[in-house]
Amino acid sequence: MPAAEPADPVFVLCTARSGSTLVRFMLDAHPDLACPPEIRLPWLCRQLAGAWSVLEDAPADAGDPEKPVTYSDAVVNGLRVSLNPMIGSYLSRRGKKRFCDKSLGGAAHADLLLQVWPGSKFICLYRHPMDVIASGLEASPWGLTSYGFENYASGSSNTVAALARYWADYTEAIAETEEEFGTQCLRVRYEDLVTNPDHETARIFEFLEVSPQPGIAARSLDAPQQRFGPGDYKIWSIPEVTASSVGRGWSVPSRLIATSVLTRLNDLADRLGYVKVDENWGTGSMPAEVRASEDSRTAGALLLAGRLAAGMGRCDSAPAESAPAESAPAESAPAESAPAESALLFVSGGHGKTDTWWHLDFVAGALSAGSGSRALDADWSVTGSALAWEHVLAGAANLGVAFRRGELRYAGRDGHPAGSAVADARVARLASLLGISGA
Repeated sequence: MPAAEPADPVFVLCTARSGSTLVRFMLDAHPDLACPPEIRLPWLCRQLAGAWSVLEDAPADAGDPEKPVTYSDAVVNGLRVSLNPMIGSYLSRRGKKRFCDKSLGGAAHADLLLQVWPGSKFICLYRHPMDVIASGLEASPWGLTSYGFENYASGSSNTVAALARYWADYTEAIAETEEEFGTQCLRVRYEDLVTNPDHETARIFEFLEVSPQPGIAARSLDAPQQRFGPGDYKIWSIPEVTASSVGRGWSVPSRLIATSVLTRLNDLADRLGYVKVDENWGTGSMPAEVRASEDSRTAGALLLAGRLAAGMGRCDSAPAESAPAESAPAESAPAESAPAESALLFVSGGHGKTDTWWHLDFVAGALSAGSGSRALDADWSVTGSALAWEHVLAGAANLGVAFRRGELRYAGRDGHPAGSAVADARVARLASLLGISGA
């Protein structure tokens, strides 16, 4: 009897020097997950797709340059026949259930990976650009000859400029994958991982639908790991997960980066919740954080409050602390009775910060606000970080894209899930209320 095919893989999409080997260790320490050193599975998949296309006399369809290249069923099946036995054998030897791949440049092949394994999931790993550049300079002191840096050495006036181009290209590809395949992607930032590893590993395992493993971040560094294969040369000497390397890019001179590349870096940094690299970078005292400051994050909450006040015509000025639900949940209104609804909008604080919420009563035309937790005593809710709300309200991010990325999250109490006609109508109504486009 033939062996069952393995579960569709998990892919860590990353740049070099972004903490990806640490993520590999944490994944591999889970009893159900196996994550070996880099085997370049996405690249191998693309190469085999070319070979199978020739053997099957079935060239890939690249008719629309705006759409991903698609392969015939024969080619896709051939790839599974070629690669699943290799993956299954490794899982069997390790006694694990799901294969995880951590390879550089995987985002460029995400479309093909999902054709071969439709149930794949992507962990989109990011790190502040200047910290990646600093780490790259340390790892390649005598020239950019590894980690994929070599392709950027030619055509750049200096190594800082080369690494900045590298980060921009690779990070842009990861962010585009996250935007296109939002529900199958999870955003993880290196800074969050090393600052609060238990929280971040819990998020990762919940996303992968495997059992929680409290304390696995610390245990992963002591667990036996395969040394043969590419990876971070420093991790073998790290006794514990710390944030000591966060902010090391403060010493990298930003003036060596061309203005056009610096603009790309800052656009991406803003999307990912990082501080921008301006003309004052590297001068004065090093900032305590390379993540966006709390002041910039509160801008989203203030902007949301103003839009809601304008849209509803009324806003209570003094939020109550941790206000309890005022009444028992009412029976769900039918879809055609949209005005007889209420909604909760949350601005999540994250990492122990206090949440802020607004309760919208569409019947009374009333708006109340508060901070802390509140029961979902409303027909539906939308939750997002202050930064996500700010980007959407300021027009810097598309509302639909924000939902696909998971930056904003919809929940319905009355059985109408995200993506349903009722949910879409509610979100469209909210967009109209806030004066933004829901396209």
